[in-house]
Amino acid sequence: MATQKVKKQVSGLTKKQFNKNSPHPLKQKPRDYFRFFIPFIIIITAIVFANTLGNGFVDNWDDNGYVLNNEIIKQLNWKNLKEIFSSFCIGIYHPLTILSYTIEYKLFGLNPFSFHITNYILHILNAILVYLFLKRFTGKPWVAAITSLFFAIHPMHVESVAWISERKDVLYTFFFLLSLNSYSKYLITGEKITSLIWSFIWFFLSLMSKSAAVCLPLVLVLMDYYHHKKLTWKILIPKIPFFLLALFFGILAVSSQRSVGAIYDLTPLFSIIERVFLVSYSTVYYIFKVFAPFNLSTLHFYPVKSGGMLPIEYYLALPALLLLIWGVFKSGSFKHELIFGLLFYFVTIAMVLQIIPAGRAIVSERYSYVPYIGIFFIFGQFFSYIKDKKFSFSSRIKSIVSIVLIVLTVLYSFLTYERNKVWKNGIVLFTDVIEKYPDQEFAWLARGNTKNGEGDFDGALADYNKAIRLNPDYSEALNNRAYIKEGKGDFDGALADYNKAIQLNPDYPEAFNNRGNVYNKINKFDSALADYNIAIKMKPDYTDAFYNRGNVYNKINKFDSALADFTITIQMKPDFPDALNDRGISLLNLNRMDESLRDFNKAIELNPQYAEAYNNRGNVYNKINKFDSALADFTIAIKMKPDFPEAFYNRGISLANLNRMDESLRDFNKAIELNPQYADAYFNRGIAKFNLNDTGACNDWLLAQQYGHPQAAAVLQAYCK
Repeated sequence: MATQKVKKQVSGLTKKQFNKNSPHPLKQKPRDYFRFFIPFIIIITAIVFANTLGNGFVDNWDDNGYVLNNEIIKQLNWKNLKEIFSSFCIGIYHPLTILSYTIEYKLFGLNPFSFHITNYILHILNAILVYLFLKRFTGKPWVAAITSLFFAIHPMHVESVAWISERKDVLYTFFFLLSLNSYSKYLITGEKITSLIWSFIWFFLSLMSKSAAVCLPLVLVLMDYYHHKKLTWKILIPKIPFFLLALFFGILAVSSQRSVGAIYDLTPLFSIIERVFLVSYSTVYYIFKVFAPFNLSTLHFYPVKSGGMLPIEYYLALPALLLLIWGVFKSGSFKHELIFGLLFYFVTIAMVLQIIPAGRAIVSERYSYVPYIGIFFIFGQFFSYIKDKKFSFSSRIKSIVSIVLIVLTVLYSFLTYERNKVWKNGIVLFTDVIEKYPDQEFAWLARGNTKNGEGDFDGALADYNKAIRLNPDYSEALNNRAYIKEGKGDFDGALADYNKAIQLNPDYPEAFNNRGNVYNKINKFDSALADYNIAIKMKPDYTDAFYNRGNVYNKINKFDSALADFTITIQMKPDFPDALNDRGISLLNLNRMDESLRDFNKAIELNPQYAEAYNNRGNVYNKINKFDSALADFTIAIKMKPDFPEAFYNRGISLANLNRMDESLRDFNKAIELNPQYADAYFNRGIAKFNLNDTGACNDWLLAQQYGHPQAAAVLQAYCK
């Protein structure tokens, strides 16, 4: 009994000690139901976001750049790790985010489920961390639970979770919240140095996931204010390393955005005064969407002025914002909580209010991910005040507040579940944008790009046409429409569009590269080379332009130049089977047989269904008199691609060299059936017939001469007098 008494006393001391240090000591004994808060939040979050796991990639909308076409994630090695941590990806420095994609690709390949489930799990963990952070920081489980619940299920957060490319949001927030948790421990429990060091480490990892974490030092200052109700130099000094690190990453973020032209000059469109209204509108927009999360879109475009005036809501936003701030400072006993919650919101949203314009959208739903913690903190405090009987509200008022809480939970959950479906793929997503903004040409362009990538060329052409009708000077839409025309064989139409795109935007390397491809197809090789040269000069790491130029050099028998271009291409993109195959052709023509074989072997290793590489390797074997090996490769190529005239022709050569003339003749026949103007096949079929004493040899040589075979005339003269 004595021992139990001592234990009770020690427990009592610890609780008093906690209450003494806590800014909001627990006024009541924790009830048993508090232990159900975290399981409930996990379950509802898991259910609400479960349908994101069946979504795919969003082609042509960052998923390409971050994952699908990002070569750096496709090999987990020291070279790529160095590249990940020393370079920008799409104008952003977030190496931990890219590393997470690299690990997923290593384990699961390009399986969208694996990428989605990581976002899904991180979001659930973030909801738990919001709860743990605020429970420790405020000492109020209801505040923590309501903030965490609404953070977890609000429709404005769908973009951060359902979009694979927004891994950076959920990942940086994970470390951001760990940092806040450690700092809460530093403030409240007295474990000073260790907790502060951990807070700094988590902050660094958050910055390495997304530069938006630079606001964290200001949040720590807010936490000091909330806890101490005053700020002194003694309190601020420990934050100096945080501010210095934030400054470094802030400068890095601005320079990285500038490097890809993501920071726009709005001066020609909006005056300084109008920019103030734009910023105030953005600030109020996110607050408004807390209560009315409808008409959501992955893009919300800058306003179009009418008669030199912005839409009326932009002018109303500033007085509404000033009124809100005035109301906070007149809020009486609730002021401390309101100030903390709103300042948390303002501090964390400030970087994305387009004060420094970045991107084409005035607001983006994903930017609300962390800032909404401050708004939902106010919700939680209000409910907690009523629940804990801080004010003498009637039981009816308390019931109404509880009903509102339930209604919001159901509404948010339903809207979020439905919104997840919009992120199924690029077609669904951009169709949704078009429904919201039918007069925005970019929305039509984006959907056209997705249709193009999925092989719906007629649908893509229709969308590009609509984008160009909305904006006849839209160089990107002209370039992409030209690509479709080129694929349909309308080379004149394609050239006209490429020419106009280049006229409108002379610094457009992709248009020069694409126009070069048309010139290549119509055998204007000098024009093609000139365009590729311009594209490479504008964009020295332009892999496609080097590769395409190499193909032209192969065609005009400049094999040394082709070899140099393909080698550069492979250095930039080591797992590019087409470049390896085409470099193998250059090496074959330069009689560097061993190197040629190595390239064809590697191309086949990377793409075991690569019929052309088998065919080309067979040509090497033919040249070095390994006719059985050549025969095997040509047979594989024909099995993969039964309408491959070159493979039939080349197998015919191998069979002829093995004195299997009847079989050789059958293959030449098949090659000619597939390509009735195949001069080489006619010429060699003539030789096979001649060896078989078939009188039709001369007729074949005559056809070979007709279709341009250089040796046919001499053979006709020698054997067909």
